[in-house]
Amino acid sequence: MKEKQSIASKLYLVIFLLSLILLFYNIPLGCLGVLLCGICFWRDSQEEKQSNLRLQKAIETIYGDIDRLNQERMYELPIALVIVNEDGQICWYNQYFDRNFKKKDTTANFFGKKIQEELGIDLETLLKEKEKDFNHRDIDYTIVSNSFSDGDETLILLHFFDVTIQKKQQEIYKENEPVFCYILIDNYDDIIEQLPSHERSAVLSQIDLNINEWAKKVGAVIIQYENDHYLMIFEKEKLRAMEEERFRILDEIRETETEEKSQVTLSIGIGVSDEPLAIREADELSHAALDIALARGGDQAVVRQDEKMAFYGGTTEATEKRTKVKARVKAHGLRELIRESDNVLIMGHQTPDMDCLGAAVGLLGACKALNKTGKIVIKEINYSIKELFQYLMENDEYRDSFIKPKEAEDYITPNTLLIIVDTQNANYLEVPELIDQIEKIVVIDHHRRSGKFIEKTVLNYTEAYASSTCELITELLQYLDEKESMNETEANALMAGMCMDTKMFTFKTGVRTFEAASYLRRKGADTIIAKTMLQDDLATYATRSEAVRNAKIYFDSIAISQLENESEYAKIIAAQAADELLNIKGINASFILLKSGSGLVISGRSMGEVNVQLILEKMGGGGHLAIAGAQLPDINDLDVGKQMLLSAIEEYMKEREEK
Repeated sequence: MKEKQSIASKLYLVIFLLSLILLFYNIPLGCLGVLLCGICFWRDSQEEKQSNLRLQKAIETIYGDIDRLNQERMYELPIALVIVNEDGQICWYNQYFDRNFKKKDTTANFFGKKIQEELGIDLETLLKEKEKDFNHRDIDYTIVSNSFSDGDETLILLHFFDVTIQKKQQEIYKENEPVFCYILIDNYDDIIEQLPSHERSAVLSQIDLNINEWAKKVGAVIIQYENDHYLMIFEKEKLRAMEEERFRILDEIRETETEEKSQVTLSIGIGVSDEPLAIREADELSHAALDIALARGGDQAVVRQDEKMAFYGGTTEATEKRTKVKARVKAHGLRELIRESDNVLIMGHQTPDMDCLGAAVGLLGACKALNKTGKIVIKEINYSIKELFQYLMENDEYRDSFIKPKEAEDYITPNTLLIIVDTQNANYLEVPELIDQIEKIVVIDHHRRSGKFIEKTVLNYTEAYASSTCELITELLQYLDEKESMNETEANALMAGMCMDTKMFTFKTGVRTFEAASYLRRKGADTIIAKTMLQDDLATYATRSEAVRNAKIYFDSIAISQLENESEYAKIIAAQAADELLNIKGINASFILLKSGSGLVISGRSMGEVNVQLILEKMGGGGHLAIAGAQLPDINDLDVGKQMLLSAIEEYMKEREEK
């Protein structure tokens, strides 16, 4: 059509030009030609206009039909739709919305009503998030909002997508999601080395039988991929039953006795998440959980759910490792890290004790032996380390070895090595900010790992079986310093730390503890000097005695006392009082509650029968089976703290009875 119009236009133009030329020769004939050309052109333009009008009308008709069809379709669409204004007032809704959201036994419509009042939907939040989950009459919806304008006001279209089936499928998947469970026989090497072949086979067979029966019971697939390692895979829903029975397999394995009456223990690591995990992610999370179980001393199961952790078992003291292969490997790694660094910073926990400072001094000696500059970061000298610090200051060699936190920041280079001793909890560090400023971090500790541990490390040596960090450092130094250049001052510092944590070799003392002490003795350590450093003045002794005198017995054998003391040595006195209570016949565990500043501090001690670590973990603390502590910064009432402690003990007792 357009092609025909174009040809006609060209023809009219040619006739018009010819008529103009004709005017020069015959005026009447030329005027007639121009007139006829104008009439034809006007007629064609009118026809074109009419044609365009007809076309426009046809298009409008088509669009009207489509709009009517869309409206009908939107009304009949099997998705709940509702249009509201900015105030939430309902302007329009379709039949699916009416059928699914209308109140029972009513014929009233939704027009003019507020959607906030009718369905309890927070429109403001929905507009910000664009999408929101919503449940109505046991049906799950996802609400999606879209804003548009009709020229006068802004309207909001809400889509209610029924996702009930998808939600149920997600729940089913979550319940049936495969979970990786890593199992390790803690003292496998000791079984191999110590037991005769006939008994060794019997013990290992019994362990294998128990583990496989447990796997069969929970409907799991299990494989033994190393002599002492198992991998078990099961559905996530089975984990709940395991937790309810508190991983009874730990107790069953522990009951496996050898001729030497030594216990066999397991460590179990399980990683899960609220979000779906890839196989690799699930595997890594379970591996991390097993590492935590081992770092806490073994004989326990750790269930890691994202960043949260649950601990089961851990009722026995960590099994002492007879072999020193691990110490030698860690010493070699530490030696190379020190050699490759520009300088070394050594840091312990807040309010450092003798074990912390003694270990730091031992590492300082190692740095000097490797021709590297080392500094110990410390804020202030407290009562617990005053005697040891004064002993060090008698030697000119150590007077410039201590630096304040501000000086430490100036000391740091891109290649500085930070060694953290006697803690692995970032919140308890002397200067927590340093771990964000230094890339290379080493952790050496003898405490059982808790949930808030330092993850960014190039080397981690944590052994819960060890009596003290000084014991671990002493073992490392035997392999780290090839020249064995430890001097008498360093030997005494390490011995003092060991004596403090073992209460002069009466608590948590194993074969390797005495071997380490023997090595220090050969290097010039004197237990009399250590004993002198542990002595108290008369005022401290009197305060400690008062705390002991005010103690009361609960649960037949647990002593609890309260102490209100504002001195800078109060925490030390509380810990000493807890130790002193264990000297009383019939007391198996002791707790001292100390009001310190705006909060409370709890020191717990045990003879081994009661696990004070598990009790104080329920209150946010941690430590060892026999030595543990907790801080309650938001509680300043001693009686309130005491009731919380009694509740934690009661819960622990119930859990122990259930086993």
